[in-house]
Amino acid sequence: MRKLQIYVNRYGPEVGPRLYQMLQSQAGHASVGARLRRKLDAIRSRADRTLPLFPEPKPAAVAEGQPAIG
Repeated sequence: MRKLQIYVNRYGPEVGPRLYQMLQSQAGHASVGARLRRKLDAIRSRADRTLPLFPEPKPAAVAEGQPAIG
């Protein structure tokens, strides 16, 4: 409440609470975005290290280095 009162004292009773609310919601939105970015980066880095559960079988011609026909 103390910060809200500072905004009210500085900018007035009409603009102070609105400005305070706007700045608080922008800061909250930015921190949520940063947290989600870090979580997604962690998930992606783990996914790069893990092996697939059911790898795709390679055709014999491609496995031997020969071009596949058809």
